[in-house]
Amino acid sequence: MASVTVNGATIAYDNHGEGEALLLIHGIYSSRQQWQQQVTHFKDKYRVITCDLRGHGQSSTTPDTYSVKLFTDDVIALLDELGIDKVICLGHSFGGLVAQELALSYPERIRGIILAETMYGLCSTPWDSMASMMMNVWLPKMFGVENYMGLISQYFGIYTPGGAAYIQQEAGRHLADPVNQENILMASLTFDSRWRLHQINRPTLLMVGQYPHIPMIYVHNWEMYWRIYGAKFSIIPNAGHLLFWDNPTVFNREVEKFAASLS
Repeated sequence: MASVTVNGATIAYDNHGEGEALLLIHGIYSSRQQWQQQVTHFKDKYRVITCDLRGHGQSSTTPDTYSVKLFTDDVIALLDELGIDKVICLGHSFGGLVAQELALSYPERIRGIILAETMYGLCSTPWDSMASMMMNVWLPKMFGVENYMGLISQYFGIYTPGGAAYIQQEAGRHLADPVNQENILMASLTFDSRWRLHQINRPTLLMVGQYPHIPMIYVHNWEMYWRIYGAKFSIIPNAGHLLFWDNPTVFNREVEKFAASLS
C-alpha cells in the first residue's frame, strides 16, 4: 500500500502495471480491495490505479463535510501526485457518482468513463430518497448493524459467497462508525447529475447486472443511456449489483473492449 496526503486527507492507493491509466473507484462503504480480480486481469496491459476514497478503507476520515465533488477533487489531486494526465475511469455504484463528476468537472483528464451499477443520484425523486434512507439509516437502526449486515450481505452476495463475506466485513466496519457513515451517506444524498448528464462529452459505457438487486438502478441507467450522447450499454449475465465479482470474466471482457475502442 502507498498513500499520499491531498486536500487534508491521507488517501491510500495501489499502483499496478504500466501503460494507459485505468482508474478504478469503489462503491459506498467499500474499499479498493473490491477490485482484486480486475487488478489481476488488467495490470499486464494497463497502469491500474485503485484508491480508497476519503473515509473509506485505509484512507483517513476527516471532519470535513463530505461531498462527491470533494471525493472527485481528492482523486484529481492523487492523479496529479502520480503524474497521470488522463485516465479511463471505472466507477461502481457510489464510485460511479465520482466518475460522473470527474467527467463533468475535469473532462480534459478523462478518456472515457465506465459506470457500473450506478445512478445519477440517490435523492432525485422522493422514492429514491426514501429507499436510500431505508437501506442506509432506518434498517440498520431497526435490526442493529451486525444483523442488518448479515441480511444485506447475503442479498447482494447471493451469486458469490465471497462477495457476501466481503460486504459484511467492509460495510459493517463503516456502519460501525456512525459519524463517518452519516458523512459518507450525506455525500451520496446531496449528489444529483440528472440534469447535467447531457453535458458529459466523454465516451461512456453503462453496465448493469442481469438481476436487478436495486431496481432504481435499472430505471436510472435507461435514462442515463438516453441523456448521455453516444453512451453504450451492457448487461452482464448471471450477475447482480456486484457484477464485477459475480461474473468477472464477462465484466472484464466488456471493460477491455470499451477501453480498446478508445485507442
